Amino acid sequence: MGLNPVADVLKRTDKVLKSAEVALGSVDTTLVDVDGKLTTVDATLAETRQVLGQVETLLGDLNDKMALLDEVPRLKATLDAVLAAVQKG
Repeated sequence: MGLNPVADVLKRTDKVLKSAEVALGSVDTTLVDVDGKLTTVDATLAETRQVLGQVETLLGDLNDKMALLDEVPRLKATLDAVLAAVQKG
């Protein structure tokens, strides 16, 4: 220590505070980066929700079409019976 211990402590404190300021600047930069990435994640989630809604609609349409396909054998049998009746006269 020098002749003035208070001045030495103040100099060391100043160095520590400058280091802390640099560290806080780095933390601030990191938080800005994280905020930007979270914004991207939010946008991606919104888009994913929209796509999932479209998929849900398409799956509903597909289910309706499959239900119609299940009716084809019954409809064919009915039409065959009507055709047979018409041909008999």
